[in-house]
Amino acid sequence: MTQNQAKLSRRGLIAILAVAVLSFIGILTETSLNVAFPTIMKQFDVKLATVQWLTTGYLLMVSLLMIVSAFLNKRFKTRSIFITAVSFFMLGSIIAAVAPTFGIILLGRIISAAGTGLCIPLMFNVIVETVPVHQIGYYMGIAGMVLSMAPAFGPTFGGVMVYFLSWRMIFWIVVPFAIIALIFGMASLEQHHDLSHPDFDWVRYCLLAVAFVSLSLGFNSVSTAGWLGKAFLGSVVLAAIMLWFFIRISKTTTKMLLNINVFKSKTFVSSLIAYFFLQFANIGMSFVLPTYVQIVNHQSALIGGLILLPGSFIASAATPLFGKMLDDKGAKLPILLGNSIFAAGLIGFVFGGKILPIGLIIIFYLIFTFGRSMVLGNTMTFGLTGVSNELRADANASFTTAQQFAGSIGTTILASIISISQNSGQSLPQYQLTAIGSRYAFATLLVLALINFGLYHQAFKKNERDN
Repeated sequence: MTQNQAKLSRRGLIAILAVAVLSFIGILTETSLNVAFPTIMKQFDVKLATVQWLTTGYLLMVSLLMIVSAFLNKRFKTRSIFITAVSFFMLGSIIAAVAPTFGIILLGRIISAAGTGLCIPLMFNVIVETVPVHQIGYYMGIAGMVLSMAPAFGPTFGGVMVYFLSWRMIFWIVVPFAIIALIFGMASLEQHHDLSHPDFDWVRYCLLAVAFVSLSLGFNSVSTAGWLGKAFLGSVVLAAIMLWFFIRISKTTTKMLLNINVFKSKTFVSSLIAYFFLQFANIGMSFVLPTYVQIVNHQSALIGGLILLPGSFIASAATPLFGKMLDDKGAKLPILLGNSIFAAGLIGFVFGGKILPIGLIIIFYLIFTFGRSMVLGNTMTFGLTGVSNELRADANASFTTAQQFAGSIGTTILASIISISQNSGQSLPQYQLTAIGSRYAFATLLVLALINFGLYHQAFKKNERDN
């Protein structure tokens, strides 16, 4: 049988489904708890700047584990990584479900995030190793839909759970699916590559981890200490120092982590920054809008989740068409058109009124997420064309890590912006202060969308010169 005639075995398909299910429910819980924030704030008497750590901490842990995914794939068996991922996810979910205090919920979230951080890269590795070459594009597209659909439907899932049952059911209901994935994964996952014992660069990894955590803590401090506060400025300085040491060591080390030569490509760097801003806005909006609807519009958690459903469904369904647009028309049309639509949605949020009605929120979010979906995947595809084949793995790792860390930082910064307004001391009702802060958050995202036009101009110009 030739390579083009080879078919994916039933065992291989089951293995992919098992890993995909765990990845899906792991990503689903990234954003599903956002809808429950007002309820959790009241129950545990915590502020918005504190409760947002349930999402920020989760995404931060996922991003930190994604950095080491290439090393783990070479060092440990596929089945062992999967079992570890399921174990972490289930343990963390159960801890969060029964947590008597906010701190225990956060602990559970971080533990379950470790499982998600291990499983998402594993999903792509399993596809590459088990799927025949002529079918890889199709299954990689399915994996991409898992990554885009799960966070999009998270708020709706969370809203249904909170309204009809309890926020704790968000964690309980995913445990049986994790058990099913574990059973099928243990029965079907095979080892397709030889293991090795590469030297992992723990020093550089720790430097990156400190930089990531420092930035997250610094941005979180803005809501209380301000942008010129010692906590924020100190965290930025510390992160800059850590990154300087990381770059310095990277120039001479031979140990495994990340090849910084990938950042010599201007096309890649510009695309990566634009991708970061897009994901920053994506996860940030899934945090802001459910909170806005519940506090400003005085709606239930169910409505807070459902408002995102029409836009999320349409944008996810259209994702394959956006990829085909790039194949047929090139990268410039879908990227610039998508970013324009993305910016148009944000203009609606900024200038749509002091208090946005539910109908306008649904329409503006549909425009926003349609444009974001058109440009996000195509930005990554275009960025990868700017690096050589030997650096492609490092470029992929950079995009996946940026995707998760952008969500973490996006949630933190937007929560800080809204919290500053809520704590401003103005003699206005809380819902009006939240509306004002949200408008500033929308304006921040609009600025990032406009910056992206400059980044894309740079990337296209450099790409045209190289070709």
